Amino acid sequence: MNSSINRYIPVSLAKGDNESVQRVLSTSLFFFSVLAIVFILLSVLIYFNIGDWFSIASDMVGTAGLLVLIVGSCFALAMPLQLSSALLSGLQRYDILNLAELIILLLRSVLIVILLKYGFGLLTMGFVFGISEIAVRLVQFAFARKLLVRTSITLRSIDFKLLREMLAYGINTFLYTMGALILFKASDVVIAMYLGTSEVSQFAVAIAGVVLLSQFLRAFTAAIKPAISDLDARDDHMRVREISFLMQKYSLLLIIPAACFLIVMGRDFLQVWIGEEFQNPAVVDNMAVMLVILTVGHSLRLAQHSNFVVLVGKGEHRLFGFLAIATAFLCVSASIVSLKLFNLGLLAIAWSNCLPVALISGVVLPVYFNRKMQISIRDIILRSWWPALLGSIPTVIMITCWKYLSPPDSWFEILTVVVTAILLTLTASCFLSCTKPERERFFGILIPSLQLRS
Repeated sequence: MNSSINRYIPVSLAKGDNESVQRVLSTSLFFFSVLAIVFILLSVLIYFNIGDWFSIASDMVGTAGLLVLIVGSCFALAMPLQLSSALLSGLQRYDILNLAELIILLLRSVLIVILLKYGFGLLTMGFVFGISEIAVRLVQFAFARKLLVRTSITLRSIDFKLLREMLAYGINTFLYTMGALILFKASDVVIAMYLGTSEVSQFAVAIAGVVLLSQFLRAFTAAIKPAISDLDARDDHMRVREISFLMQKYSLLLIIPAACFLIVMGRDFLQVWIGEEFQNPAVVDNMAVMLVILTVGHSLRLAQHSNFVVLVGKGEHRLFGFLAIATAFLCVSASIVSLKLFNLGLLAIAWSNCLPVALISGVVLPVYFNRKMQISIRDIILRSWWPALLGSIPTVIMITCWKYLSPPDSWFEILTVVVTAILLTLTASCFLSCTKPERERFFGILIPSLQLRS
């Protein structure tokens, strides 16, 4: 639903249709209110059955039940206010959205440390987490109301036909998100079933760097979706294409150096992180090989994420959702076959994740996106991939040389490599990847006093 609001609001505003904005908000609030009721009922149901449904020590059953009621009730109260965060995203006010979340997060963290220090327990923690969620939504709601002061929410504006359209749109984003979640988490279940929990931890550590890169990239590209929706509603297809070129280039400038670090210095990173936990060095070596395999496959997937966001903004992302689920199904199936039938180990799990992802994300999705956007392979290479490679080459060379001249063996040295790579990538991409108008925009943002105009 958030994904739908994030598209329908900018489209309605671009068309100057205030009545449509009102219908979107009223319908969404109705949906979130129904979910709040479901949360309450589910919390009560779990409360009365928690001792039977879960393996919990008898002396903790009462506490666990109360914790479910507290957290469930707080999230139920926060659920209708969820509309405000989706609305601010649709209005492209990420400054307000993120500032509210950051301030409450910092306050919550400080409060939790103080309460834990003075001996408070699980129930207090649940209460703090629940109340903080309500507080974030209330702050965001107050700002959202100021931005849309002329728009009211009424029962008469609830549109069930619109609700079906919004859910139909949102289900494709849901499938894409679930596909990524299954890719990262289903392997843990398969490994636990056929190998054991110690192998689960090894695989989780090996893929942790890839997960972090994935989350960072998702946050980096999130803001372009409502912008694409706005431009698409105005039939400004030229600027939509321009944004798609730019975002893939910037995404690659993030992915290529990060992937190089994980591939070239992955073993050093793992040795510093968890080397002391394993007496057998072969375990870390095996995890480093897994990291290389997983990095290659998932880097190809992440290279297509900006293209997915562009199509989401245009409302044409259906195939991406289905292919994400298909990819996840292939990865899980291959993992089960490799373990159950051939009794292969963790490396087989890594390859089972890599090959289907590389095939679909490296071949199928680029062809589909280029046809959908009417972009030639030559254009995508010249305007996205080639500039990104030019900007990344100095960092790739630096990381490779650093690895063989002075491999890092402490957190300080790892951090030094990362900071140096970031600074070198920013500098090289500024002069080798970006055009003059792009540099002027960036410097104009960083140094507003220059008042540079593209």
